Amino acid sequence: MRRAGWRGLSAAVIVLACAPLTGGCGIQNSDVIEAGGPATVEAFFNPDVDMLLFFRSPDGGLTPVMRETRASAGFGSEYIEPGAPTRDPSGPAGPVPTEKVVLELLSGPGEADRAVGLTTAIPAVREGATVKVEVARDGGVTARLPVAVKALKPMALRQLTCTIAYNEAAEGRVGVTLRGDDGAVTSGRCDLAPGAAD
Repeated sequence: MRRAGWRGLSAAVIVLACAPLTGGCGIQNSDVIEAGGPATVEAFFNPDVDMLLFFRSPDGGLTPVMRETRASAGFGSEYIEPGAPTRDPSGPAGPVPTEKVVLELLSGPGEADRAVGLTTAIPAVREGATVKVEVARDGGVTARLPVAVKALKPMALRQLTCTIAYNEAAEGRVGVTLRGDDGAVTSGRCDLAPGAAD
């Protein structure tokens, strides 16, 4: 009986003796210090092998995502970016057709995109849907889409407009007209500064 009592007392003394040691080492508490926004990484968009898509970020803004469509001369045909869709190494040289880029956007974010919280405001489209993009003499672009444009939310319109604008012009400074399969038409410009995410 006494042994159990001594063991309990010994344990209590050890805990009390160690308490000042575990309480801290003289460092005072401080407030959280803001260190700025998230880190950014500069990527170089090559329209001959890349597509630039715009998805909704977790904070509700607009974020560009690059996808490689075929092997670039710099890496060789064995290079495959993690999470990249299947590429067509036999495809024609030159910029990726904007129709193909828009269809990729309409298919929604990929697995790697969803893993970092990217989503889309564009409703799903039927399988086998087509897109037609025409460039006018004044440089403006018209895209005929397999979606009801009148029903699109502002974020969906921004996704489509910026994706088309940046794949048609390096700085994204081109007027874009969207024509839906519902007969509705809307026009605008990408409201992102070159090289910036919203």
